[in-house]
Amino acid sequence: MSNKRNREEGWQHAKLSGHDNEAKIKNLFDNGEFKNKFSERLGVKSIESASIGGLHECDVDCVLGGKTKSKTDLKLTLTDESCLNFSIKKSAGGQVFLIGVERFIDGYEKHYDNIPDNVKKALRLYFAGDAQIETILNNKTYVGGQPQGLIAYQKRKCRLVKVTLDKYDKSLSDALLQWMKNNIVNITDFCFAKGLASSPEEWSEYLWFKNVIGERLDEKLYKISDLKNAVAEKADTIVYGTRMGGSTIQLPFGFVQWHQGQMQFSQKYKKIVTLVESL
Repeated sequence: MSNKRNREEGWQHAKLSGHDNEAKIKNLFDNGEFKNKFSERLGVKSIESASIGGLHECDVDCVLGGKTKSKTDLKLTLTDESCLNFSIKKSAGGQVFLIGVERFIDGYEKHYDNIPDNVKKALRLYFAGDAQIETILNNKTYVGGQPQGLIAYQKRKCRLVKVTLDKYDKSLSDALLQWMKNNIVNITDFCFAKGLASSPEEWSEYLWFKNVIGERLDEKLYKISDLKNAVAEKADTIVYGTRMGGSTIQLPFGFVQWHQGQMQFSQKYKKIVTLVESL
């Protein structure tokens, strides 16, 4: 119970400190000299104003219907009334997109292209949602020889790790990995720029690593289009992790793992800096 409470307290701290960081960054644009220098840095017309959603941000239209959270943390309005959208990251690592398997599948297909049926099957087995998971985990054909702790982990999380998925149907684990390699540009765009927001006005164009609340982080500003170009060059680095029987998938910008029955995409600052600056 205490570990769970500590995790929840950590997530709450990350959320609140993230909003605090965004608010202080917004305040930087109250300074005319800062605005002018930042405009020059971006190569755009003068910045008129800055706005953030903050703790009470309004949800935006969702590509699946209803409402969703925007990927944009900071919106800069220029003097010509055009806008630039920024996703702000205050830490060297952390969650960039948390989404249920079915919403991932449906949202991806709305934004991009159909996902093959065998990849959908693999996603549901590896992360959550397939009706056969319990049966598979109770069959020694698929889990025989595994440490009891690993079997217990999969039963508790109701998901399969790579070694079990391989035993059940290796073509599925191979198909999932190959699909991620083939579609890493779209996956990156989904995670960092679009999310489930339906309107291009809510999609982020820039990824800004900036911390103004006392945590050490060297500031970096990238166009998300450059990040997408960079991950395309490193698709072959996408592999299953080596811990817990392959419970994560390593990505050029970070990794994706199971979290509370959902797909949790996380970013790694060092990976992204190395990626983009090697272009």
